[in-house]
Amino acid sequence: MNKKIALHIITDGQHSLHEVVHFVTKFEPYISYLHIREPSCTASELFDCIRKLKYAGFPLQKIVINDRIDVALAADVSHVQIGYRSIPVAIASEKFSNLKIGASIHSLEEATNTKADWLLYGHIFDTESKKGIACRGTKLLQQLVSNVSIPVIAIGGITPQNTKEVCASGVSGIAVMSGIWQANDPIEKVKEYARQLKEWEDEKFR
Repeated sequence: MNKKIALHIITDGQHSLHEVVHFVTKFEPYISYLHIREPSCTASELFDCIRKLKYAGFPLQKIVINDRIDVALAADVSHVQIGYRSIPVAIASEKFSNLKIGASIHSLEEATNTKADWLLYGHIFDTESKKGIACRGTKLLQQLVSNVSIPVIAIGGITPQNTKEVCASGVSGIAVMSGIWQANDPIEKVKEYARQLKEWEDEKFR
């Protein structure tokens, strides 16, 4: 993953794969990575979705497959995101050394014990999908970033309005799901996040 603060968009499992292809091919220029997180879809459906994205001109190197290493290998996708339902990161890294593997973590202890290529950490702010669970906040996020040597991607309750606050924690990227897919205009919302990241970079290096 590059040093520029990356914008990761994660599918929410609430839209048809046809809708996913329609939207992401339009906002592709504004994002760094697309995480295909569709636990209810079959391997065949996921493979077909990636095939359609590829034919539409979406770069395979921007695709991250959640959990399904088999689909990633079959579709020539080199990035996978591993969560609690997946095989352990250490085993995946050993068996599939050609893949770049991200680990979903929720604590510093988890972060220091993983062999992942990047970390997805959250939730940073309160979010509808994590009702009743205390958010980590940017203080713990900054502590995590300071104690690991691999990229940290922040997730959870990130809006265009608090994007710069998250960036100030030293993250390598932000990940957004409901902030995009629940928006009235997902394409314009992606552009809004991208503008905030660009403004942060311009201000930081001014």
